Amino acid sequence: MKNKHWLALRQSGWFSILVLFLIIGAVLLAMGAIGVWQYRVIIGGFGETATEYEINQAQNFFSRNYASLLTIGGIVAVVSLLGFASLRFISPLIHANVRRQKFFARIRLILQYTIAILLTLLMIFPIYWMIVSSLKTSDELLLAVPTLWPMKIMWENYPNVLSRAPFGLYFYNTLVSTFLMMMGELVMGVLAAYGFSKGHFKYKNILFMLVLGAMMVPIQVTFVPIYVIVSRLGWLNTFAGIVVPNLVSAYFIFMLRQAFLSVDDSYIEAGKIDGMGRIGTILHVLVPMCAPTVITISIISFINGWNNYFWPRMVAPLETRRTLAVGITQLRRTFAGIVTSNYNEIMAGAVLAIIPIILLFLFLQKFIMTGMSKAAMK
Repeated sequence: MKNKHWLALRQSGWFSILVLFLIIGAVLLAMGAIGVWQYRVIIGGFGETATEYEINQAQNFFSRNYASLLTIGGIVAVVSLLGFASLRFISPLIHANVRRQKFFARIRLILQYTIAILLTLLMIFPIYWMIVSSLKTSDELLLAVPTLWPMKIMWENYPNVLSRAPFGLYFYNTLVSTFLMMMGELVMGVLAAYGFSKGHFKYKNILFMLVLGAMMVPIQVTFVPIYVIVSRLGWLNTFAGIVVPNLVSAYFIFMLRQAFLSVDDSYIEAGKIDGMGRIGTILHVLVPMCAPTVITISIISFINGWNNYFWPRMVAPLETRRTLAVGITQLRRTFAGIVTSNYNEIMAGAVLAIIPIILLFLFLQKFIMTGMSKAAMK
C-alpha cells in the first residue's frame, strides 16, 4: 500500500516541482543557519565595546541577511511540505468522487485564469504607464504621489516631440539600418545553417561549437576592438558602421540549423535530380519547408535592430545617422543643449518609437510562436 501511494505521488505532475522547492527551501535555511553562526562569532569577537558601524563592516552576505534567508527558506519549505501533504491525503479524496473532481477542476480553471490575468496585467503595466505618462503635464509627472490617469490630457506632447527633434530622419535611419541588418543576418544565417546542417566537411562540429561559443561572448567584451576597426575604416556616423558589425548572429545560425536538420535529406536529393544547385536547394526546398523559422528570424532581427541602442550610440553620435532609440534620449537636450525634465515628451517619443514593433508583433505573432517551438523541438 505504501508503495502504491509513493508511486501515485511520483506520477503527479507537481511532485518534481515540489521537490525542487523543498531543495531550495532547505538551501536557504542552511544559508540562514550559517549566517546566524557567523553573526554570533562576529559579535563574540568584538565584545561589548564594538560600535554598530564596526559590526556592519565585519559582516558578510550570510550574517547580514540571515533573518531574510531563514524567513524565505521557512516559507518555501512549509509550502512544499503542505503541497506534499495535499498530494498524499487530499488528492486521493478528490479522485475518489466524480463530483469533487468536477468542482476542483472548476476551481483550478478559475485559478489559472486569475493567475494568467494578473501576470498579463503585470507585464503590460509598464506600457500602460508609458502611454499615460506621455499624456500628462510635466508637473503632474513629477508629483510625489503618482496618478494612474492624467488630470489633464496633453495631446500636444506628441506634436511637441516631432517639432523638437527630427523624428523623420531618426525613423529613416532606423528603418534603413534595421532592414540592412535583418537581410544580412537572414542571408548569412541561412547560408551558414545550410553548411552546418547539410554540408559535409572536416571539423564541421568543432566549427559549429565555436559559433555557439560566440553566443556566450557579450558585446561589452568585443565592442572596443570592433569600434577601433570601424573608426580606422572611417565608418563612424555611417550606415556601414552601424550595420556591418551586426550582419551575423550566432543565435540565428543555431535556430536555422536546427530547423534545416528537421528536413529529410531525400528532399535535398530530389532537388539535385531536378537540376538544382546549392542555392536553388536552399531557396526552393529548405527555406519554404522551414518558413515559420525563417519568418521568426526576420521578425526578431527586425525588433532587435529597431530597439538597438548601445552600438548606434557608440558609432553614430551625430544627428545625421542617429536612430530612434538614441534620438529619444536627446529629447532631454532640446533647449540650447540644456538638460530638461520633459519626461512626458520623452515618454511620447518612446510611444511613437514602439508603435511599429507592436503592430508587427500583433500581426505576425503566430509565426514567432511556431518558429520558436519548431527550433526548440529539434
